[in-house]
Amino acid sequence: MKIVVGVLYTLLPEIILLVIAAWLTHYATYFPNAGIVATQLVALFILIAALALSMQFNRSRMFFALLALLIGYAALSELAATGDTLSRQILSGSLCLFLPFDLVCMPPLAERGIFTRYGAWPFVLLLLEILFVILLMVTRARGVADALFVEFVKWPWFSLTAISQPGLLLLAIGLLWLNDRLILRHSAELAAFFFSLIAVAVMLHSRQPATVAVFAGAAALAFGIAIIQESWSMAYLDELTGLPGRRALEEQMRRLGNRYVIAMLDVDHFKHFNDLYGHDVGDQVLRLVASRLQKYAGTGKAFRYGGEEFSLLYAGRSLEDAAPALEMLRVEIETSGFNPRRGERRSGSEAQQDDDAPLRITVSIGAAESGTARKDPWSVLKSADRALYDAKRTGRNRVRLSGT
Repeated sequence: MKIVVGVLYTLLPEIILLVIAAWLTHYATYFPNAGIVATQLVALFILIAALALSMQFNRSRMFFALLALLIGYAALSELAATGDTLSRQILSGSLCLFLPFDLVCMPPLAERGIFTRYGAWPFVLLLLEILFVILLMVTRARGVADALFVEFVKWPWFSLTAISQPGLLLLAIGLLWLNDRLILRHSAELAAFFFSLIAVAVMLHSRQPATVAVFAGAAALAFGIAIIQESWSMAYLDELTGLPGRRALEEQMRRLGNRYVIAMLDVDHFKHFNDLYGHDVGDQVLRLVASRLQKYAGTGKAFRYGGEEFSLLYAGRSLEDAAPALEMLRVEIETSGFNPRRGERRSGSEAQQDDDAPLRITVSIGAAESGTARKDPWSVLKSADRALYDAKRTGRNRVRLSGT
């Protein structure tokens, strides 16, 4: 149930876009010609704006997906104006094949830039597809045109859609694969790709100019929203632990009221883990501490401050309120029984111990509360930091409250 809720939450912007697009499409049949042209121009503007946004943030996967959508949108518009039957068959079959294929190919790509040697092959792929279609239309290759609409099975209900069976197969494979990826990783980018395949299926099925424009614009908006969401995550969330980072902490500190507690937490002997077991195990330690912070911090909100340091904000609480939660957190981390994944050990006498022996992780915590002597959150944070170093100086693995 938790997985389903997580996927639905990730897809929430796309679900809203789908509802709006379906509502607009329902009324599209009543649009006058001027209204249809205006809808097409708006969709074109959204596509170009999203393309520019992806270029600005150097998001190569979404850039090439949007470029493929833009080319497909232009080709579908051309299809509506083409009177020649064979040309329509070639263009329709190529769109059914290439547009889903391009959208399925992009998500696995590594982000290595747009105008780089790594970004060259998607440009080449799209160019070859365009040249292939032009070549078929110039040479009037009826045999290839028929092959684009090959029928794998003779089921009558396939005749209800204008999408070719190869296109339906690619759409089904892409949706199933992206659904599986979304379950594993709740990503705004994957959600946008998932929605874009649905939008492409509607566009290829309907072929009506207003419907094509509405769903092309909706797909572009989904990618634009994903770019903004992921850029926000990069700015405010720590990639390693998933916790809000220092910038998010500073934003929260500006919104605090008159009563609050700030706690600073530091992993004891963290350099020991990195030197003895390597940075991979050090990263595991930080992720474990972050997970305990999220689970056992009580009403506190956890942040990664930097390195092996974390922060906790208890809005509307006093030291007396927060102290039990901080002590419980310290005990939970100490008794967590961390077992590192087997990896390369560093040299030294300690490297001879059993690889499977659990490591003991402890943390030191310092906390301070707001008051007349501390007039702003940054002063409270400094007091908490001093209490933290007092805890480390007096033996580590303890909670020290400022002023006690």
